[in-house]
Order: sequence, then structure tokens, then C-alpha cells
Amino acid sequence: MNLFLGTAFGFPAVLFTPLLLVVAAYWVLVLVGATDSELLDAVDADGAATGLSALMHRARLGAVPVTVALSMLVCVAWFVSMMGGIMTSLLDTTSTPLLLALGAVVLLIALVAAWAVTSGLVMTVARFLPRRGGDSKHELVGRTCVIRIGEAGEDFGQAEITTSGGAALTIPVRTTGGEVLPLGGTALIFDHRAEDDVFLVTHFDAALDPGQN
Repeated sequence: MNLFLGTAFGFPAVLFTPLLLVVAAYWVLVLVGATDSELLDAVDADGAATGLSALMHRARLGAVPVTVALSMLVCVAWFVSMMGGIMTSLLDTTSTPLLLALGAVVLLIALVAAWAVTSGLVMTVARFLPRRGGDSKHELVGRTCVIRIGEAGEDFGQAEITTSGGAALTIPVRTTGGEVLPLGGTALIFDHRAEDDVFLVTHFDAALDPGQN
């Protein structure tokens, strides 16, 4: 246990240990429905990736949600740095400059391995996933969605919509006028509120369906 803790909070693994804790906490929040698994994905009005999403696409990691790719990167980098740190600790040396130099080499290997492994996993997983994207935020207005993760109200809501490419997309939704939509209910997207990047929805009556999906 002392070796594990010493390595986890020693250089270079200490650079990734806090990030690993953040990743673990984030996915716990996703599981309980307190946040969205596509929290960091961002597109412009034309549906093109922006910000961190664009960076992930340039790094060939954009075929899955940004949070998934980042989680893979952190986990692999932490694991490799831990293994390298343990191997380094077994060397019979107390030279601080040498240990720092070895730590820097382990850090470099961990970063390269994290990108290589994550890139390979993303490309493999992408073969079995529907194509993402293809619908701008404005194009989603006027379509229906299904409320997921509890009720949707003025302060919180998550809904699922199928894009034109056949992918199931989770979007943040909000109601107006105190309306509350139940879990599993069908809602109509009538606007996109740019200031907080959420879709405004209301109850959808299937009897009034004009033929939208």
C-alpha cells in the first residue's frame, strides 16, 4: 500500500492522480443523472465542432464524446505513469536529478501511450457507432424528443433525440411557464436558447403530429 500511494502521489503519476479522481467523480454524476455525458461537446450553428471538440477531432479522438476521450486519456496516462513510477522506485538510487530525469521520461511515455491507446480504442469503437453530427442546433428545433433522466422542468432536463444520421443524441432541455414533463414523455423542441445552450421544449400531443419524427 505504501508503494502504491507513494507512486500515485509521486512524480509523474501525481500529475494524473487528481485528474483520475475528477474523472471518477464525473462519471458517478453521469450515472445518477446529475450531468450529461456530452457535457464538453460543442458545435456551432452549422453543426461543426468548436473549442475542445474541434481539438479532439484534430487529434483523431472526435468519434466519441469529448468526456469519453478525455477519460480514456487520463486513465491510460495514469496507469502507464504508475507502472513506470513503480519500476523507477525499484532502482537502487537516491539521486534526485536522476529520479527526476527518469520521471520525465516516464511522463513522456505515458502521454504518448495515452494518445496511441485512446486513438486506437476510439477508431475501433467508432466502427460500431452511428455517425455523429450532421444536425445543427437550429435544425433540431421543430422536432420531437423523449425526456430522459427524471423530469424536465425550468431548471433541469435531459432528452434524447435521433439525428438525421441515425445517432441517438442527448441534449439539455428546459420548459417554460412552470411546465413539468415526465420521464419517458415526448416533447416538442420549439426553440434553442443560446445564452445557456439549452433547448426549450413543451408537451407534444401525438394527435397533432404533422409528420415530424
